[in-house]
Amino acid sequence: MFRPELSKEQLLEIIGAMSEDDVARFLYCQEMAGTYLAVGKFEDMLISAMQMCDRLKVQHRLGEDADRWDRFVAKRATLQGSTLGSLIKVLEKHGIAAEDIRYLKWIKDKRDYFVHRLFHEGVWPGDLDGEDCRFMSRRLLSIQLWLSRAERRIWIIFERAGLLTLDRLDDGGFLAMNSGLEDLLRGDDDESY
Repeated sequence: MFRPELSKEQLLEIIGAMSEDDVARFLYCQEMAGTYLAVGKFEDMLISAMQMCDRLKVQHRLGEDADRWDRFVAKRATLQGSTLGSLIKVLEKHGIAAEDIRYLKWIKDKRDYFVHRLFHEGVWPGDLDGEDCRFMSRRLLSIQLWLSRAERRIWIIFERAGLLTLDRLDDGGFLAMNSGLEDLLRGDDDESY
């Protein structure tokens, strides 16, 4: 572990004194951190997308006197308290295409490999040589790439299911609009979250 107040110069000195195998181990640890962040970003993006879609309901009821903001906050808390597998099960009940559910389950399997099974293979950085660390770094980079693509694809999946509308921008980005807003304006909105 590095001290929290480690300077750039001190870090460069430490890395400069490392063997090639130790540098590979160091970079492998950096990719573990990057993969952990990619998992968190994907899960947060999925929760944010699910939260904004009024047509997507979760099993949580508030009293009639709860205002719309309280329901919105409660929906986020419910989603954040759910496992990725549970979130996918909720999506299965809301018109998400079978192929998209399979894709999300495939992403979940890659996430679960990293979170739950990575070290079952004995791939501890201190136990691996440089070549094996570089191999594992490439594996983790692949997981990061898949999760990054899934962050963007979730919006397209939700659009196909009619949960939101995407306005595509010239720069390749898009703006998402809650399709349930129309329901709310017509008075058809089922407020059960």
